Amino acid sequence: MTCCLNSACHNPPHPDGVNFCFNCGVPLIVLRNRYRPIKSLGGGGFGKTYLAEDIDKLNEPCVIKQFAPQVQGTASLNKATELFEQEAKRLQQLGKHPQIPTLLAYFNEDNRLYLVQEFIEGQNLLTELQQQGIFNEHKVRELLLDLLNILTTVHQQQVIHRDIKPENMIRRGDGKMVLIDFGASKQLTATVVTQVGTTIGSFGYAPLEQMQGGEAYPASDLYSVGATCFHMLSGIHPWELWKRQGYGWVASWRQHLQQPISEHLGNVVDRLLQEEFHQRYHSATEVLQALNFSPLPPTQPVTPPVSFPPLPVTQAVVVPDNSPPRTKKSIPLYLLVIPLILLMGAGTVYLPGLVNSLKVEQKSADTLYNEGVEKYNKKDLTGAIADFTQAIKINPNLAVAYNDRGLARYDSGDRQAAIEDYNQAIKANPNLAVAYYNRGLARYDLGDKQTAIEDYTQAVTINPNNANAYYNRGLTRYELGDKQTAIEDYTQAIKVDPNYANAYYNRGLARYDIGDKQTAIEDYTQAIAIRPEYANAYIGRGLARSDLGNKQAAIADYTEAIRINPNSALAYYNRGIDKSDLGDKQGAIDDYTQSIKLNPNDADTYYNRGNDRGNLGDRRGAIADYTQAIAVNPNYANAYYNRGNAHSNLGNKQAAIEDFRKAADLYQQQGNQRQYQDALNRVRELEK
Repeated sequence: MTCCLNSACHNPPHPDGVNFCFNCGVPLIVLRNRYRPIKSLGGGGFGKTYLAEDIDKLNEPCVIKQFAPQVQGTASLNKATELFEQEAKRLQQLGKHPQIPTLLAYFNEDNRLYLVQEFIEGQNLLTELQQQGIFNEHKVRELLLDLLNILTTVHQQQVIHRDIKPENMIRRGDGKMVLIDFGASKQLTATVVTQVGTTIGSFGYAPLEQMQGGEAYPASDLYSVGATCFHMLSGIHPWELWKRQGYGWVASWRQHLQQPISEHLGNVVDRLLQEEFHQRYHSATEVLQALNFSPLPPTQPVTPPVSFPPLPVTQAVVVPDNSPPRTKKSIPLYLLVIPLILLMGAGTVYLPGLVNSLKVEQKSADTLYNEGVEKYNKKDLTGAIADFTQAIKINPNLAVAYNDRGLARYDSGDRQAAIEDYNQAIKANPNLAVAYYNRGLARYDLGDKQTAIEDYTQAVTINPNNANAYYNRGLTRYELGDKQTAIEDYTQAIKVDPNYANAYYNRGLARYDIGDKQTAIEDYTQAIAIRPEYANAYIGRGLARSDLGNKQAAIADYTEAIRINPNSALAYYNRGIDKSDLGDKQGAIDDYTQSIKLNPNDADTYYNRGNDRGNLGDRRGAIADYTQAIAVNPNYANAYYNRGNAHSNLGNKQAAIEDFRKAADLYQQQGNQRQYQDALNRVRELEK
């Protein structure tokens, strides 16, 4: 079977052996002696599309796009040619992505341009909507997660699609969405502007800046995502509302829904549909985070500090008069402590033979699930658990209900019960990436770090765009001592989300620990560029700069950290050390004093203040500080040693001997032979 390629013909198929079209008389051809057109799939403003066979690949189906623009004038023809050519370029640039058609060939034959691409078997979303009816919230969430993961890759390649709509999304037989038709796509530059007066995109789906100003940004695609969600939820083409209400329709879109949706999803769509592009989400990753991290608002940092033990202290310069060294303090890593929630439909497994018979029950399960989500968002964990449990009784295969019940139990403090729920979610849907992620977090909390790593690994295997799973795996590996692999995980998290400030910060800590202090500084600087009020990043950069000898720059960083967070005892502490090193002993004492007010239980701060008081001649003040350091840490050998020095200088011989003996005992217990011998020598000198 061969189809006529005359763009003016209605392209009837012809049986094998026929050489000329029955309708128009044009010769029937096989493009490049390889691609045989067999059926017309329709046409548009730029030409026609044909189903074809690739003879060189055992007649594997493919799609031929023929450039035959229905435009007038040289300028319009040139623009149409440019758009057709750039579709080929974009498909080639995006490479082989499982949810984007692969470019097979692009060529000129008989003075016509042709593009050949992978054939995607399935139906587009508009057809699905017409045949199956409107989407419920669960199906829209599934659509969002699929589409946003594709857009993450597209936008990372600096490409804007500019024509996202239901007709350009095809659902394959495996249920996965494929984004097609990159003919309107554009390479992202500092500002992407088409020719004045040129309209790129589809009415109703394209935002105002694209339709009126010819500008397009990643946020422009995200508007189209929001408009598509509305269409699938309501069954109403957004252009129908636009014609009646203009942009006002985006403020009242919920009134047109036939069934309610959660406030959380509504808020996400609201932001996608903002009139001003800078008020929308800025990236597909940010939308995914908003969907996955309920109930945190999308503008809140995703990772608060947690009370991990501080990293190993680093040695500073040895103080005068043979005193043992002081220490500088680093700062703890951040753990991503927000599990993933609200992913109903993301790979949920249903048994095809039971769909119709369970239709009423499934709706009831969906309703209970939604009620559970709403209760979770309102912090009613007990009520949420009860609703999720009822949903599971009705539909035991509802994987996301297990997942979200696990989340509610996690938040209630029952980590083991949460793990059991995540196990059930994975059993119901082995491809539910968030269940592995959440189970990893719960296992981490219970101290099972190696299996937590295995869960994070499975999560990123299923969803390679989960920046937080890479991040948490990196942190866990760091804590197990695998600094280099942790760095690789943080790097991968940054690749997925280039604005992940905490990933830069933690990578800076790991690089600092392996001695790569200059690149640590670069990471801290990048974290600060993303989040200018990131106090701990200033502290980390200050520590690295100090170690490289740039004390003044370090002091400036600590000062900025204090401006941002006046309650940072650590910033005062480290600034005090550098002031002391530069000779400003009184300034150092003032900083240590402020640090002690904020954290009165840090022995090192008393110790360092005692050193500087002694250097200024205040030996009694020094003794008081060493005594306080010992009260906080009775095994602080250095404090005993330096207090012995101060007593000796004041003529308190017996008190000095006692302190040096105690210091010697502690040094011996700690395996510090050099300081042990030194303390014994001081005792012998005083006993002469």
